Amino acid sequence: MSIVAIESALEERLMALAAPPPIAWEDVAFDPTTGQGYLRVHHLHNHPRDLFIEGGPAELPGIFQVDVVWPAGQGKVEAKQVAEQVAALFAPIQILDAGNHRIELAQTPAIAGGMPDEGWYTVPVSINWRAMPA
Repeated sequence: MSIVAIESALEERLMALAAPPPIAWEDVAFDPTTGQGYLRVHHLHNHPRDLFIEGGPAELPGIFQVDVVWPAGQGKVEAKQVAEQVAALFAPIQILDAGNHRIELAQTPAIAGGMPDEGWYTVPVSINWRAMPA
């Protein structure tokens, strides 16, 4: 099992976004530019699901959380358009290769309502995934 390989495969897919705004990666210093939107990434892992009673491989489920963070006061349209682009990039059904796992994207990503956040307008995009041994 390699959580790092799974996270890397999801991040690599996000990088395929046409003309992506800057991205704030987990645990990497990031200073947003005033007036410029960006994406903020979080990996949310759920409890593994054992496939067999006697042990062996496990299904690894999780959520790849991509927040579209846009300057407040510019209206919601552009932020929601970027959120739709992110969701389309992870639309089902897709299989991503993560070395000794395959990542299944079998659900349409959820775009939540936007919310103000200290001078920013944030639109969360939740991408459900599950990784299975290859």
